[in-house]
Order: sequence, then C-alpha cells, then structure tokens
Amino acid sequence: MHEPAPLLRVRDLSVTHVDAAHPSPQHVSFDVHPGEVVLLRGPSGSGKSTLTLTLNGLIPQTIDAEMTGTVEVAGHDTRTTPVAQLSTEISLVFQDPDSQLVTGTVLDEVAFGLENLLLPASEVLERTEQALRRVGLWHRRGWNPDLLSGGGRQRLAIACALAMRSRVIVLDEPTANLDPQGVADVYAALAELTTDAADRAIVLVEHNIDAALRLATRVIELDAAGRVVHDGPAEDEDRRPEEAGQRPKEPDQGSGEGGAAITVRGLVVRKQGTTILGIPALQIATGSFTAIVGANGAGKTTLLQALGGVVPPPRGTVMIGELDAGRASPRELSSHIGFVFQNPEHQFIAHTVREELAHGLRLQRTDAAEIDARVDEMLDRFGLRHKADEHPFLLSGGEKRRLSVGTALITRPRVIALDEPTFGQDAARARELLELLRELQHSGTTIVIVTHDLDLVAGYATHTVVLEAGALAAAGPTAEVLAARHPAAGESSDAAARRSSVAPGSVAPASAPTEPNPIDPYSAASPSRRFWLHHLNPLAKIAAVLPAMALLIATRDLLTPAVFLALSYVIVLTGARLTRRATALLLGVPIGIAVLTVGFGVWIAPEQVAGSAVVLRIGDWMLHQGALAIGLATALRLGAILALALIGGLTTGGPDLVRASVQQLKVPYRIGYTALAAYRFVPRFGYELSVIRAAHRVRGHGYGGTGGGRGPIARLVRGWGYVVPLLASGIRHAERVALSMDARAFGAHPSRTERHLVPWRTRDTVFVIVVILASAAVFAATFPWQLG
Repeated sequence: MHEPAPLLRVRDLSVTHVDAAHPSPQHVSFDVHPGEVVLLRGPSGSGKSTLTLTLNGLIPQTIDAEMTGTVEVAGHDTRTTPVAQLSTEISLVFQDPDSQLVTGTVLDEVAFGLENLLLPASEVLERTEQALRRVGLWHRRGWNPDLLSGGGRQRLAIACALAMRSRVIVLDEPTANLDPQGVADVYAALAELTTDAADRAIVLVEHNIDAALRLATRVIELDAAGRVVHDGPAEDEDRRPEEAGQRPKEPDQGSGEGGAAITVRGLVVRKQGTTILGIPALQIATGSFTAIVGANGAGKTTLLQALGGVVPPPRGTVMIGELDAGRASPRELSSHIGFVFQNPEHQFIAHTVREELAHGLRLQRTDAAEIDARVDEMLDRFGLRHKADEHPFLLSGGEKRRLSVGTALITRPRVIALDEPTFGQDAARARELLELLRELQHSGTTIVIVTHDLDLVAGYATHTVVLEAGALAAAGPTAEVLAARHPAAGESSDAAARRSSVAPGSVAPASAPTEPNPIDPYSAASPSRRFWLHHLNPLAKIAAVLPAMALLIATRDLLTPAVFLALSYVIVLTGARLTRRATALLLGVPIGIAVLTVGFGVWIAPEQVAGSAVVLRIGDWMLHQGALAIGLATALRLGAILALALIGGLTTGGPDLVRASVQQLKVPYRIGYTALAAYRFVPRFGYELSVIRAAHRVRGHGYGGTGGGRGPIARLVRGWGYVVPLLASGIRHAERVALSMDARAFGAHPSRTERHLVPWRTRDTVFVIVVILASAAVFAATFPWQLG
C-alpha cells in the first residue's frame, strides 16, 4: 500500500526577519501525516514560532520576512495560496488566548471564522455547536469570553479551529501562561481530539515537555540556530534533564532562619468595592527562596505587588524589614526591594541599556564612579555589554528579561520580587536565571517569586505560599506544603469554577442561555418593549439627534439648550434601561453644568459684563451676574449636546453599531470588525496603563531628582514615560489580533454571513422624523430668544 500523502510538507525552509543577520529557522525539512501529533521543541530563539507562522501562510503573505524553501498544506503552496483559503486546511492557536478574541460571546467567537467563509447561517450554528460541545463549552455559549479562565479561553481557541474543520491544527505554546488546572484543561481537550484523529494532524510547540510527551507521537527538535537536530518517535525520545524540566530535588534552605524579611498583618486589597485579597498574617523568611502559587485569579500578582509596594498597601500592613511599604517613597523602596515584572517592557524607562541600569543608582544619589563600575559589572554579568547603547525595546525577549532582572539587582536590595520570571523561557534559559537567583539567595538575598511551575517550586523554593480565591490557604517550608497538598499545590482555587472553566474571581451569569441564538433585540419577537430605545437601529438614534446637536453649537440663549436638555432626559428616562452607570451619567450632567457655569463665569473678563450686578467681590476682583449668565448659556449648550448623545450612547453597544454600519451604510466589513476588535482592547489598554504606571512608580521614574516628585513637571515626565511602553504593548496586541483574524479567513470574501441582523424598520423612520420635527419646533419657538 502507498503511504498517504502528507497533510504538511516542509522543504528546506529558512526564514530571515527584517534586520536579522541569520535565518531562524534554517534549512528545515519534514512531513506531517494524518494521525500524527508532532511536538516541535527547541531553545528560545530557534525559530519555532516563526516556523508555525509559515505553515498557514502568514509568513510571507502578512508578515514581512524573507522566506526560502517551500511549505505545502494539503498540496497548497502557502506562499501563493491566500491565507483565507488555507484556513480551511490549517488552523493556528496562539500562545496568548486574549490576542485571538474578537467578539463578545463564546458562541460568536467560534462562529466568526465560519461567517467569514460565507457559510449559511444554519451551517454556522451547526458547526459552532459541535465544536463547543467537543471542548465542553456549549453550556457557556452566551458568556463573554473574558469570564472564562485561561484554560477555558484556550479551549475556546481550539473550538474555533475545530469549527473550521481544518485537517491540521497548530498550537504555539498554548499553556505558556496557564496554571496547572488550565494546562490540564487544554491537554484534556487535545487528548479528546486525538481519539478520532485518523484524518487530522496536530503540531504542538511547547516548553511543558512532560505534558506534551504524553500526547505526542513524534518529536522534532531544533537547535539554537534553528536547524533540525532530531526527528523521531516520541517513545524513543532521549529526554535530557535540562530539556525535560527536571529540577534539583532538595532546594538549599539558605539562611531562612534569620527572622522575617517581610511581615504582613491584616492586609486587605479591594478593587471597585470588592475584596480581592485578604491576608491576616504572613512572614517571608530572611534569606529564603519563597514561591507564591495558586490558580489563575487567586491573587498571586496582587500579593506580590503589595509586598513590593508596587501598588501601595494600606499603611502598617506590609513591613519590609522596618520599612512600611504603604508609606515608603520610591527611593526608599528601591533600596529595600527590587521588583521584576512579568512583561519587562512595562518597567523600562530609559533610552539605552546603560541608562536603564544606572537609573536606580542615580535615584539613590550614588557616586558617578560607583555607578559606572556597577553598571559595567552588570552588563558583563548578563552578557549585555555589546547592547549597552541600544534602546531596551530593541533587545530580544531573553535580553529584555535579563535587563529587567539587572535593574532590580543593581541597587543591591535585601529582597528581590519576580512575577513569573521563567514565563516564555525554554528550560535552559529558565535554569540559567534560576541558578542566578539561587546564588543571590545563598549570599543572603531574599527571593520571592510568583510561578505556575511546580517543578520550579519543588526544585528551588525553600518556602511556599499557596493562595486560593484571594485568601491564604497554606504557607511554610516547601516540602511540608507540597506534601500536605498532594498531588499539586496551586490546583485548588475554586474547584467548581475550575471545572466549569470560569475565571476565578469573575462574576458568572446566573444561567446560560437556553437557545443557541438568543432572541435578537431588533426582531419583532423581542421582549421587554418597555425599553424601546434599545430596540431602535443605532443609526436611527444618531440620525435623529445630529441636526439638533449641530444647531445647538450656534445658539447663545438659555432657553433653547434647556429645552433640549429636558427633552433628552424625557426620552432616556422613558425608553432606556437605567443601569448604575447610566444613572451616574445622568446625575453627572447637571452637576457638570453647574461647575462649568462658575468656571466659564470666572473666565469672562469683567469689562465685558461691567453693566451687570456684582454677585461676588474679592478685593479688586468681581464676579458679575452677566458673566454667570454667559457661563450658564455655554454650559447648558454643552450639557444639551451631551444629553442628546446619551440617547444613543446609553442604549447602543459597540457590536450593534458596527453591524448597523456594515449592513445599512455598506461600510466595508473589514473596517467595521477591525474597529470592533479594537473596541475590545479598550479595557486591556486601561489595565496596561495601570501596570506601567505602577512599574514606573516603584522604579522612581519622575520622582526624586527628576521633576521634584509631585509638581507639574514631574507629572509631565511620568506621563511621557508611559507613552513608549503603552504604544509598544498596543501595537504588539493589535498585530497579534490582526494575525489571528487573518488566520480565520477574515477578508476572504467581499461580504460575510451576518447572523445578527440590525434592520432598519418603520419604527426607526418614525423616530427620526418625530425627533427632527420636535427639534425644528423647539428652534422655531425659541427663535426670538436666540435673537435677543
């Protein structure tokens, strides 16, 4: 019998990125046949992720890189076959689940790629249901994907690939940022796929070798230069200790008996009125290597940031030696504790590697000669001397990680705190960093890390702290904690939440929808007619108020804007669902008008209204009644325009506005849905900014010698310092989302299947006409006052 044709054929593949000196990977050749589960492994920088991007044509079609050799998927050349067409043959699951989410519900997320293929709506729903049932998420189909745990979101990404019915599924480190239960969830889903995978192949890039080898049938290994050095059956794999995740069995206890480096008493952290962390008492032993573990959302990073003063804890609750972390200045904190963030870019504040290292020493007013000596020592220690004059953002991922650790070490603090220090690192790089931390611990430095890697905990940590749902579950010597919580610490957050793939700490909906396609609010069958504004076409709400908003700009009297303000409130109060946010906005408008009235009144030059009565006199300065009248007219005008905008703003969601624009205005759907994906990034944008601000604060950026700490210059310096890391994060996230959308056939056809119809109905026309006529009547009635 002839061997079946390979699903994937790679021949002499080399990829050279822009500005790279050498290709990586280089001269790679292999075939993948139906039924195979291939583990692709190798050190960081060997080109594994780059290789995966060539398999579905993203390189070279979307990403600018020089590619030589050939890649064929089911006989299609990935260099010339459109990515959208290849998406029916091969699907790619990325490392970060958040970078592949585009829509607002689990159901819509899986349906997204199928709609791009212009499949009939009935087939879209059928395939979507099958895929979600396969990964155990059908009962969560109405949820926002953000409510799922990390493992749940990766299972959702796998469901998206299954729905496309691709014969090759490629997963690029799908468990890199998941807790043990999340890893188990993902591998359970993958194991289910292999039970009937005779006509399907899986290619898996993974640093978690132990879990991957239980699933793989074959292993392909790349060396540091990106060349294939091994290709053979998984059962014959010679697992070397450094690559198999093995750790020393008994960590050195160091000097952990010398008292407490950090003491916690009565620590409570709240966010938006909800308690997210409560630690009655905890001590971190001096000279210990302490690991903080727990499920995603258990509060690990929150605790670490409180211990390090990154987010100042309540005063008196966290003591670093004799220093109160809640009262300490950045300069004081930097001399006691060094903090390394999970994303090194968040903490970079200088324009060169040398200046980045020198910053902390300058903050402590160290002598210039001593600064130069310590910086040179650190450059040599971390192999960064040849990069000393480069911008930190231009370093490789491993170099950025080493620089971030260097900035924490250079001030020689008593404590080093690190958030997921081995994240995204291969075993060799991780071991190199951990051995450095062990050396520091042996010299008396206290090490505190957050990690999901239980092998790391068993091999390096002298002490372990276990968190569950924001509470302290266990703390003590590692051997005792792990023995008491066998088989694995960190797997026991809210068990029910984990089993249902709910993100710990998330507020789940009361119940999942009972229909795969809930009733459309724009359909005639839609319930709750009381909130009639929500059932109008979003474009109707915009068209109805735009004329009045435009004319209000030209008015100068008090009566016209006051009438429109009242009219807007009547419409909103009778037709909108008043949430807490909506109520706050409605109450805020009159308050804002009052404040602006006084503000504008003070701004008016007294000579302009000298003939009116004086309301307030302070020395030679006078506030006239005429000034307040002018200020009130301006404030009312702005308030009325805002109130008219709230008619649509409080009753329209971003997805519905995009769909209406695509369906009625014929806006190209690529523009509309790209905007929708960007809309989803807004909450992440705020989160990224908060982390960057915290990182820069703990490093003293804009404090001390730069800007005086609290004045306007210091605020300007700090604000400017946020721009580069924030832009870098935003651009990187946008690139990942764009790649994910392209890989799911986005733009494959001039149009796409629209399951959610937002029609223009008679009621929309009536609403527009009535509001415009009412606006015209108001302007006509108040015209004499406008002239006056």
